[in-house]
Parts: sequence; structure tokens; C-alpha cells
Amino acid sequence: MTLAAQHTRSSCSTAEWQARVDLAATFRILAHYGMSDLANGAVAARVPDQPDHYLVHPYGMFWEEATASAMIKIGPDGQPVDPDGPWLNDGVQNLCQWIFGSRSETMFFVHGHEEEVMAVSSIEDGIMPLNQPAVYLGNITGYIEYEFEEDDEFGEHFVAKLGQNQILISRNHGYYALGTTAAEAFFRAYFLRQTCSSQIKTLSMGRDLHLIDPQKIARYQDQMAKSEHYNYDGKTEWAGLIRMLDQRDPGYKN
Repeated sequence: MTLAAQHTRSSCSTAEWQARVDLAATFRILAHYGMSDLANGAVAARVPDQPDHYLVHPYGMFWEEATASAMIKIGPDGQPVDPDGPWLNDGVQNLCQWIFGSRSETMFFVHGHEEEVMAVSSIEDGIMPLNQPAVYLGNITGYIEYEFEEDDEFGEHFVAKLGQNQILISRNHGYYALGTTAAEAFFRAYFLRQTCSSQIKTLSMGRDLHLIDPQKIARYQDQMAKSEHYNYDGKTEWAGLIRMLDQRDPGYKN
């Protein structure tokens, strides 16, 4: 598809343009790590100086093609500010309304369908306490049954299940990872896939499982939350990821 520029740098506030750049970077980083799903799934951002406006990608755009100027702005009514712009996935519009509308601190979210997460979402146990990222995710993750039809009733159910969780796993489907920054949303998605991949490999060995003790989990979670250097917000690694993108192809900033 042709990714026509929807906005130029001069047509946006400084805050909106930075959100566009961060959003395009997140798409490309996810693609780099094999976490994209052709044109499906979504990453979205809140416009910082217009908190009831959101940025999404044009449907059909592959994640490795993302650019700041191609992102589409959605207004408070859930509709594109430019009605003549590219086609949008209406599911993404719904997600923006539900997630950003109910969580004022959330600035970015990732909705993905990685095979490892789909596999773990399809077993009754879900994420098991088998590894370190599972400990981190344990008290910030919720679950919801997958529904294809996303009507108003489902939207209310979605918001209720999301609650104060930072990750919501959709059974037999995928996940939603939230963040106050692009880095935080990405790293929550990254560690979710990591723990699911590790769990699948562990279970495939067919040996007795050494589950982490629940009392230790509570202690580790408290220590992680208080750590200045180990709180998984992604800010340290994000700078390196941006350097990688700039070296490979800085076109995402356009």
C-alpha cells in the first residue's frame, strides 16, 4: 500500500509529533523482534496535548513500514479527524475508546497475536510461575474471554476486566499491553512473549515442574517494584533500540 503522509511535522504540535515518532518506532521495533502479524494487530498512542485524541496506523500498513507522518488521528468520537483518510480497522478504534478512555495514565498500548502468547492463552493455567518474567507479570496481568463481535456490552466487559491491569490476555486470541510510555508498553509485550516462550519450552520437556514458591513471588514482586534499576519500564534499553533503528533506517521519523 502507499503510505501517504497524513500530517507533516509543521502541522503538528511538538508533543504530537514526538508521539507519532515514538509510535512509528514501536511498530518497527516490534517487527524487528518478530512480534508483528502482517497488517493485523495494533499499536496506538494518546496525543499528549490532546488527551482525548489518539494515533493509530492505516489498516494494511505492515509494521516495518511505519512512519510518523502516516499515523491517523482519531477524535473523541472515535472517528478519524480526516474523514477522507485511509481505511482504519474499526476494532482498533474501539480499543482506543476502551483503553484510553478508562485509563488516563496510559499513553501507548500494543495489541498483538504472537504465537507463543496465543498458545499460553489457550491453556487453563495461563501464565505459570516458572520463570522471572512470569513473576513480574503475575500481579499486573488479567484475562478475558475472546469475542469476535465487539459491541457496547463487550466494551463495558472489556473495561471491567482490564481494571488496573497493565496486560490483558485475550483467551485463544492475543493480548493488550499498556504503558505510560512507548518503551513501557513495548517491554511489557516483550516480556510477555518471553515468559510464554519459556513456559512452552519448559512444558515440552515433560519433566516435573519446579514452580516458584508463592511467598517468594510476593517478595520478588515487591523488590522489583521498589528497584530503581530493575523495574522493567524499558527506558534504559529504549535508547539502544532507537539507535538500532536510526542505524538501519531512520525513515520511521518521516
